[in-house]
Amino acid sequence: MLDAVLDVVGAAALLLGLLIATIGLYGMLRRERVFEQLHAAGTVTGPAVVLILVGSVASGSADIITSAALVILFVFITSPLSAHAIAQAAWRREQDADDPRAP
Repeated sequence: MLDAVLDVVGAAALLLGLLIATIGLYGMLRRERVFEQLHAAGTVTGPAVVLILVGSVASGSADIITSAALVILFVFITSPLSAHAIAQAAWRREQDADDPRAP
């Protein structure tokens, strides 16, 4: 009984994660500015990846659960850092484009 419930919850998390990832990727393609694309990218790297990994945890294998937990931790640490670095580089590029001394 518990295995059936775990399978249904895992499949639902996987489908929801894939749906969010698809919508986020579509948003990245539709937006023109880097700052607008970062919002859609944050949607993909945050909840979508975590939901997909939670869906994989439903398999019950200790190796998969350990790997998924480590990847979730890695995503939570690196996602905000990379988004900040990209936003800062884009902001500096726009500031340099407005500078009359720029080549």
